[in-house]
Amino acid sequence: MSGPSLGEPPASLAGFPASRPPTVLVRVCRQRNPTWWFSSDGTGRFDLTSPEGTCYFATDTFGAVREASRAGPVTPQWVADRGVRHAAPPDRQARLAAVTRAGAAVFGLTTELVTVTPYDLPRRWAAAFRRAKFAGIRRELRHDPRARPSGVSLFGPAGDPGWPTVRTEQLQPATVEAAGVAVIDIPPAAAVTIV
Repeated sequence: MSGPSLGEPPASLAGFPASRPPTVLVRVCRQRNPTWWFSSDGTGRFDLTSPEGTCYFATDTFGAVREASRAGPVTPQWVADRGVRHAAPPDRQARLAAVTRAGAAVFGLTTELVTVTPYDLPRRWAAAFRRAKFAGIRRELRHDPRARPSGVSLFGPAGDPGWPTVRTEQLQPATVEAAGVAVIDIPPAAAVTIV
């Protein structure tokens, strides 16, 4: 088995294609968690190292559900514990690395950026984009089969900046199932036969 065809980021990203953030950002997260959380612990694909971090969004509820559930299946309790958060980008003119544009190929980019594991290589690309003064990444989502730039990863200070949420709603089983994710009850132990 060979490694990914995605290589290391080049020394210079001058001329890398850029885009602006969408007007609406969507995230599915636990009810008790803040909408804006810039992760720096290495658990996210594009986490920057502290004191900076990365906050992950989708451009719509479909993509947000697919990413949060990792395409499922999920339990009814998983659904009940989560909300759909709608937010506005803090800077509508922010310059994002547009990794789905044809011009990104000149820099050696492939779609493996959003699929390869472990996350070491994507994190090095994120750090390179940050050094090149990008405010984030406009990208595909690993679990979204629509193959379009339905993901937005924004860079900022690690942790919760306390920025506002435009709208919050309870995640519903029908919303999850509309994204192609099954909601399945866990059977009681008495109903399971272990062979």
